[in-house]
Amino acid sequence: MFPMKRLYKNRFDRKFLGVIGGVALSLKIDSNILRLIFVFLMATPLFPLFGTIYILLGLLLPEGGRIMIENPAKKLFRSLSDRKIGGLCGGLGKYFHFDSTIIRLAFIIVAFTTFFIPIIVTYIASLILLPEGE
Repeated sequence: MFPMKRLYKNRFDRKFLGVIGGVALSLKIDSNILRLIFVFLMATPLFPLFGTIYILLGLLLPEGGRIMIENPAKKLFRSLSDRKIGGLCGGLGKYFHFDSTIIRLAFIIVAFTTFFIPIIVTYIASLILLPEGE
């Protein structure tokens, strides 16, 4: 059996309520990946469901401790060397050790299947949320 982990809001890695930072710390993944997934889901017709879940978690989860716990996960950055527009696909390729061309093709396929809006909103959010780096 896996030990049960308690979820907390992360007061140090927060953009709004700290829910995504706390979940990312619990799962040991970079919080920026969860933020991009959340932005994508909020740009779909299911946004009332995901928005309500986020607000409820923000109200119900307790605050984390006063001691900063560094997330051991590797950080996601926008690529400076492998970029076509903003470096998101190149950064995802480096993060997941995957060819960025395949990620770009996946972005195009997802864009066509979701009528462009969610992927455009997610890409713009990545330009705002993700730092540049190598």
